[in-house]
Amino acid sequence: MTEPERIHKQYLWVTSASAAVLLLLFVFFLIAVCSNGVAPQNVRLDKGWTVTYKGEKTGVGSLVNYTFPKKLMRGDSLILENRISANQLAHPIFRFRTVHSAVEVFENGKSVYEYGGNRDFPGCGYHHVHLSHGENQKLKLVLVNKIDNRKITISKYELFSEEYAVSDYSSRHIFALVIGIFLILFGVLAVLVGAVMRIYGVNYFRLLMIGFLSFTFGTWTMCYTKLIQIVSYNLTLNTTLEYICLYFSPIPFTLLLWNMQRTRLSQSKTWVMKFLVAYEVAYLAVSSVLHFTGLLFYPQMLVFFHAVVFAGLVYFVYSGILYNKKMDESGKILSRGVLFFVVMVVADMLRYNFARHLAIDNPLLESSWIPLGTLGFVFSLVQSYVVYLVYILEDRAEKGALATMAYLDALTGLFNRAKCQQIFDILDKSFGDYAFVSVDMNGLKMVNDKYGHNEGDKLIKIFAGLFKEAFAGVGTAIRVGGDEFLAIVRSEHVADVNDAVKKMVDLQKERSEDLPIPLEVAYGVAFKHEFLKNGFSMAEETHIDAEKVYHLSDERMYAMKAKMKSKLARF
Repeated sequence: MTEPERIHKQYLWVTSASAAVLLLLFVFFLIAVCSNGVAPQNVRLDKGWTVTYKGEKTGVGSLVNYTFPKKLMRGDSLILENRISANQLAHPIFRFRTVHSAVEVFENGKSVYEYGGNRDFPGCGYHHVHLSHGENQKLKLVLVNKIDNRKITISKYELFSEEYAVSDYSSRHIFALVIGIFLILFGVLAVLVGAVMRIYGVNYFRLLMIGFLSFTFGTWTMCYTKLIQIVSYNLTLNTTLEYICLYFSPIPFTLLLWNMQRTRLSQSKTWVMKFLVAYEVAYLAVSSVLHFTGLLFYPQMLVFFHAVVFAGLVYFVYSGILYNKKMDESGKILSRGVLFFVVMVVADMLRYNFARHLAIDNPLLESSWIPLGTLGFVFSLVQSYVVYLVYILEDRAEKGALATMAYLDALTGLFNRAKCQQIFDILDKSFGDYAFVSVDMNGLKMVNDKYGHNEGDKLIKIFAGLFKEAFAGVGTAIRVGGDEFLAIVRSEHVADVNDAVKKMVDLQKERSEDLPIPLEVAYGVAFKHEFLKNGFSMAEETHIDAEKVYHLSDERMYAMKAKMKSKLARF
């Protein structure tokens, strides 16, 4: 195992352990909080009901997970009747759930509640009906089916105090509530961070897809568990939003897998991924058109949706897109998250069937486990993206270091001729004044011949250091080659050129002690504005290139060298 891999393994272990500890503490906190919100007393209304369908009455022993045996067409109704005692609670609330049915509640023959009668798609959710305080009251529910050819399942009917009307259900589903809110907030944050990262050129696509997935699953969790009724009692809107999120979720999921595997996919697999994305988008669009026109509602297309999603997952596994041995650590983490999500979905299906067919009445089996699977999936997505980002940053840092080395002079550490040419190209495309200070060391050949190249290199390095120091904060110091140097000064520091040159001269005199020969240079200064006749006009500036200014500074440097009386200037 390489050192980077070992560090990544340690990082994953530490983050996973920390997350587990924090999660455990948070669970204990939620348990303590929800115990104060659950209604201390409630009355189950499971027994004594009669069901009337097309004039035929049938007694029902218990409504626990009861499903009416016949399929109902659109417009068919079921009438449920019972006598109850509501004198145990001061202000009784009757709570029950309907699924795509309109409902009307009668108390002692008087209508006290109605919902969904004027809606083609009433949605599904919980109803809270105020009842009178009394004994032996006649309670009647009329359920009208709004979707063709389906069976109606009767949910739990309960009475509890009015003061717990809001808190009881949310407290019983506190984990789903917290998970849903967290996923929504995290999704929004991830999308915003991804958008900001795009500005700085970091690969943002995966984070955006993670954000969309998190937001979608969070909204779906709130709608599926009916916790969204805390803020919205429009069951039609809530259920519609639930299915839109469900049908939208495969799109960012497929795009995320495609993005993570795009460099490893063959052309045929790439075309399959393109087809899947196009199909998922088309399915969402077509199903939405059918739903909102009333031709076919979202729930009626759910079986086909499940079949297609299952086929897609099978293809991802079979083709190695979801998991293969050649995956990097990021891909393996994501695959484990998907596996956890799938396991939780299967477990939730088993939970539902146990509760429905075996009539198991257990609080643990009342809530869906899918939100927990979703949370684990999103955590794995985040961890996968963090690992992916670490690799990207390491790769970018390595490439940046190599790119920097390509522009640095190996002996002096100053920028080299390649960097000089790059700056020339930038100056040719920009407007405004600039200055070149061309410098040539005197006597370097004599030092090389008399004392050897090591001493010559030492002299070059000493001058390079003072040259960089002299033009620090003023211009860019460059070693053009051999004993030739160049300082490029941008427009904002043109006025400081003379001070920088004077500092260079002073430093070379100061650093000449203990050297075989004194440091001595010839230099020439040239400005761009010297080539302009009419000021800084755009027409003229486009005809002035940096090479012209550089040649002028070079000519002035050689002119200074010719006038110098020092013997070093002859070498």
